[in-house]
Amino acid sequence: MLKLLGTVMILGACSALGLSAKQRLRQRLRALEAMIAALQFISSELTCRMTPLPELIAALAQSENGITRKIFGVMCKKMGQDDGLSLPYKWCRAFQECREQAGLGEEETHLLCDAAGFLGRYDAAQQVKSLEYVRRRLGDLRLAAVEELRSKGNLYRTCGIAMGIVTVLVLL
Repeated sequence: MLKLLGTVMILGACSALGLSAKQRLRQRLRALEAMIAALQFISSELTCRMTPLPELIAALAQSENGITRKIFGVMCKKMGQDDGLSLPYKWCRAFQECREQAGLGEEETHLLCDAAGFLGRYDAAQQVKSLEYVRRRLGDLRLAAVEELRSKGNLYRTCGIAMGIVTVLVLL
């Protein structure tokens, strides 16, 4: 009876590892899509309405998308603090702090941090042009993430189960 219980626990744990790896890939894809949509929102607001950046960040902090709401909510709180730090610094810190929770990879985080360097500093057309570049790069990363999920997602799940079976066989 104990062997059976141990077998079930080992198989369950190894399967859960494989499934969590696949879930991380899905989360990264959702995070990339959320950031692309957020940058699109910022671009359109800068182009059409010339909305100030603090208002845009506050609007994104109220977003229906949980990832966007989390990151820009942290950013909004940081902007509310009167600590003398610049907007690009607060923007970057918010992405770095929320990176793992949101599911963003290191490359996406660096790219989004680089976007802070031109926001609020140049005329609207230049900001939109730079945001378009970042959006294109995030789009490329999104396509790579879709391909990785397609090619490796089921592999992770299957390998987790296979690892559990091999572990059980070795221990018996």
